[in-house]
Amino acid sequence: MINKNLKGFYPEKEITLAVLEGKWKLTLLCHLGLQGTKRFGELKQLTPGITQQMLTNQLKELEETGLVHREVYRVVPPKVEYSLTAEGESLLPILDMLYEWGSNHPVHADAEQSMYAEKLRTLSVIEGKWKLIILCHVGLKGTKRFGELRKLIPSITKKMLAAQLREMEEDGLMHREVYPVVPPKVEYSLTDQGMSLFPILTALEEWGSRYIARHGEV
Repeated sequence: MINKNLKGFYPEKEITLAVLEGKWKLTLLCHLGLQGTKRFGELKQLTPGITQQMLTNQLKELEETGLVHREVYRVVPPKVEYSLTAEGESLLPILDMLYEWGSNHPVHADAEQSMYAEKLRTLSVIEGKWKLIILCHVGLKGTKRFGELRKLIPSITKKMLAAQLREMEEDGLMHREVYPVVPPKVEYSLTDQGMSLFPILTALEEWGSRYIARHGEV
């Protein structure tokens, strides 16, 4: 289910990320998008490590967001098949962009190895509660000091902002410039690798805008 407590700084991008993020949703979307209609048991076999309960929950959430269609056949034993809706299929170009970026940009926080490792790797550097917001603030508004970012994101704690910036620096997305002055002065800007994410962020925004137009604000 899409988080109804999105921060609202960049709602279109946040909505699209919300339907993709998590350990299993992207994997399930890729299975159905690349391999076609699947039964529950087939998805379970294709996704080692997922529990039956988790698979049920993830498919239910994808169905609720309109990305997956569940077809129940009135036969014995029960037969249920899952396939992407047209809305789910419209995410496939974004998944291709995630693959391309992940293939070309190794990051520190490497994703768990899987058949969709490149896509998961890219998602890992932008998903979460704050990273997308920080990327957009620095990318769209230019170099910022730590205090300026805190003012731009009033809900974030000092500790959380420091942790998120450190992770983004480790992933090669953020440059931290320390000036030898008193009082200390530290500025943050996006690296070329960080800026290279913006075509993906634009695609997230465009998809989210269409989703909002069809379904309204969440």
